[in-house]
Amino acid sequence: MLRGEIAKGLDHDPNFRWRGESVTRIENLSDIVFALALGMIISAAAVPQSYEELKGYLISIIPATAAFVLLVEIWHAHFTFFRRYGVADKKIIILNAILLFFVLYLAYPVRFAFDSFFAFIMMSAGDVSRAEVMRLDFDKSGNILGFFGLGFMVVHLLYLLMHRHVLKKRDLLKLSDTEIQITRKSIFYHSGVTFLAALMGCLAYFTDLNGFAGFILALAGLVAFLGNRKYPVPPSP
Repeated sequence: MLRGEIAKGLDHDPNFRWRGESVTRIENLSDIVFALALGMIISAAAVPQSYEELKGYLISIIPATAAFVLLVEIWHAHFTFFRRYGVADKKIIILNAILLFFVLYLAYPVRFAFDSFFAFIMMSAGDVSRAEVMRLDFDKSGNILGFFGLGFMVVHLLYLLMHRHVLKKRDLLKLSDTEIQITRKSIFYHSGVTFLAALMGCLAYFTDLNGFAGFILALAGLVAFLGNRKYPVPPSP
């Protein structure tokens, strides 16, 4: 009981009553998959065999950190969903299984995408060694972002479908007006990011924009801003 009271005071989601009070087996499996994907991102680089390779490995922490943060963001959306709604029916299990598959699919493309972006930054600064090691050119960067865009699009599409599913069950879940508003805002956000990821992937793969198409994802911040304006949530007491 004391633990519950402390949790209320430290709750990072004060406008939503968490219905997932205990960790389910589906979440345990999901955490294992996310941990595996995070490990794939960190271990993507080859084991250094010399001092120069070790320096290169240490420098690679920059793109690895960016890829790690992106995957943690995807995990956090998963964690929040199951804590908020606590739903694990047949449809959610199927959608979650597909999501986990694409999280594993996304691990190497997202790391390679950030590695290639970092290589081009270093090349612009006069250091061509990283680009040469990765055998990168401008056209290949578009192909890399195309694969990344596909995975990122599917991940947010699945989150969109999961939120739409629980919204249909709002009476059964006894969602409050504020919780319905938050759910609709989540649907708006995931819809927007799904579109941006699809647009980025297509432009990167099929047009001369190539790697520069990646900057389209920066508009995700605008999508979040518009969602807050469209579905305002009253401040918690």
